[in-house]
Amino acid sequence: MEILQLILIVTLILLCVTITALAVYSIFVLKDMKETLEDVKEVSKTVRRLSNYVVAPAATIASLLGGLSKGINAVKSMSSVFNEEEEEEE
Repeated sequence: MEILQLILIVTLILLCVTITALAVYSIFVLKDMKETLEDVKEVSKTVRRLSNYVVAPAATIASLLGGLSKGINAVKSMSSVFNEEEEEEE
């Protein structure tokens, strides 16, 4: 065997070993990425659930205050109508 053939064979073997190691490393990286994304998904679900717990009561309070404001405005307008009638009678 010539020296050139020997060098090519050794280089090919090293290249195959390197590519195999890279493939295995890539598989482990992808596995870790999958686990990380699953954790992010769980955190996202938790944040969504917590935000719903906060937003729902806040929306209820806002609608109650809005209803109270409309009620007060209705009472004011009714009282102004009655006040106008009393002033006309006098």
